[in-house]
Amino acid sequence: MKSITNKPINEIDATLLLSYIKGSINTVDKNRVEVWLQQDEENEHVLLQTARIHYAQQTKNRILSRDSEQAFKKLQQRVKRSKSISWTLHLSRIAAFIAGVIITSATMLFFSEEQVELLAQEITIEASAGMRTQFNLPDGTVAHLNSGSKLTYPLPYDKNERRVRLTGEAYFDVSHNPDKPFIVSVNDDKMRVRVLGTAFNIQAFADEETIHTTLVDGSVNLELQTKSGEYKDQQLVPSEKASYNLLNNELIIQVVDTESEIGWTEGRLIFKQTPLPEVLRKLSHYYNVEFDVRNSIINTYTFTGTFENKQLFQILNYLKISSNIDSQINQITTDDSNGVKQSTVKLWRRKTN
Repeated sequence: MKSITNKPINEIDATLLLSYIKGSINTVDKNRVEVWLQQDEENEHVLLQTARIHYAQQTKNRILSRDSEQAFKKLQQRVKRSKSISWTLHLSRIAAFIAGVIITSATMLFFSEEQVELLAQEITIEASAGMRTQFNLPDGTVAHLNSGSKLTYPLPYDKNERRVRLTGEAYFDVSHNPDKPFIVSVNDDKMRVRVLGTAFNIQAFADEETIHTTLVDGSVNLELQTKSGEYKDQQLVPSEKASYNLLNNELIIQVVDTESEIGWTEGRLIFKQTPLPEVLRKLSHYYNVEFDVRNSIINTYTFTGTFENKQLFQILNYLKISSNIDSQINQITTDDSNGVKQSTVKLWRRKTN
């Protein structure tokens, strides 16, 4: 493979990065790459993301294969020998991250003997049904995905913005960058959340008509698409939750307990006099189940309780004791090869003597 040694440091290209990852780079170019890594923290993320995509491609999307893991270990060893940079910890996190989430790309790496071309990548991360995952985006933003949720982002980011697309629920602790806003687009861009650096939770499930955004810290600007196709802006302050109905464009803002809104990121479900339909909605997403309420009066109940790393049957038992609600879980017995299937939980009011 040919090396390019006559370019400025700030013009490191995919050829050099892939040579560095594979250990087939000469000393001069190796030093250039390592100087480039020190110039900007985002350069480090670009290298790590490139390595991850390369190994995923190399093993034909079998991310857990032994060859891919060994390749990362070898890259880690080379990095440890380099005293000029210190990013081994990030590599360890990326290696663990690869084993824990599903990664797909809209475009792939194309190889030839004389040239390696890295096209613009679109990375998709999915949290498996009934599971949650945490990871770092290329800019250092920390993201949490709830069960069955999906986040898509470009690699690299656009030079003017950090735009991602979300389906489902996510919590973001956004790395501050006043020159490049972080934008979350949901429901085919019907709503956008624009921030510079803040922490917020957003729920935008494909099968629900309302988008919920809760600001934990900092400030956010909601860009809401109206029926005419135009956008109107709405600012939030900490502890405010905005619920935007896509059918009638109605926006409701209320003050909430943020701990209850983001407890799911740490395995906690917190309910404080919460209407039961809302409780069941959260349980449905968290445990990947569908509820079948047999008595409509159940929907008038409220529920209070805090559950940390509990199984669903334990919460259902608490419902039975506190609210006289019986339940039956119908487990999945069919093949799920054609898509994710949900268990059904039947609820009915328990008869009292």
